[in-house]
Amino acid sequence: MASETSIANGALILLGERRIDSLDEGSPTANVLKERYPEIRDASLRAHPWNFATTRASLAASSTAPTWKYARAFPFPNDLLRLLLVDNPGHEPYEVEGRTIVTDLGAPLQIQYTKQVTDVAQMDSLFREALSAALAADVAEAITGSTQKVDTMRQIFAAKLSAARTPDAQEPTPPIFADGDWLDSREEAGPGERIPTGLGTPL
Repeated sequence: MASETSIANGALILLGERRIDSLDEGSPTANVLKERYPEIRDASLRAHPWNFATTRASLAASSTAPTWKYARAFPFPNDLLRLLLVDNPGHEPYEVEGRTIVTDLGAPLQIQYTKQVTDVAQMDSLFREALSAALAADVAEAITGSTQKVDTMRQIFAAKLSAARTPDAQEPTPPIFADGDWLDSREEAGPGERIPTGLGTPL
């Protein structure tokens, strides 16, 4: 059965390292993987509007309005990783500020977004393969001490990410607005910013 540990072991197999029994076993290898797994999982989810991670929400307006220009502010759901679509048939202007949409659109505001998926069983199998490769690329130097391994894992990740995106894109999906390359950097950014680690640029 797929689990966080099995994804981590997939990364170790790619690196040519021994498997772990659990992310919680306390070994140096397990500790590195446990620390980096949530960040790389969320960054990988932001890479593409994955069907399995796409959901909808109706946002209530905040009781605190923007200080100027717009009439309403709509805070993001807590699990939002990437904003995909705002239901806006009249093409009214809006902006994303931090984790809030500011606009004159009325409440409730209907959106579609990529959610944070923590249950491995809900992830597509090809995504799990790509996630293992992403994790391997991220921890390669820390675990193996080899910069060459980092380059190799990045190449494997790119191939597995492409393989996962292809069938996903053949099913009905939200519009794809832009994609970045998480391999350029490991810094984090929030929605509305360019995503150096994160695998994609939201609206």
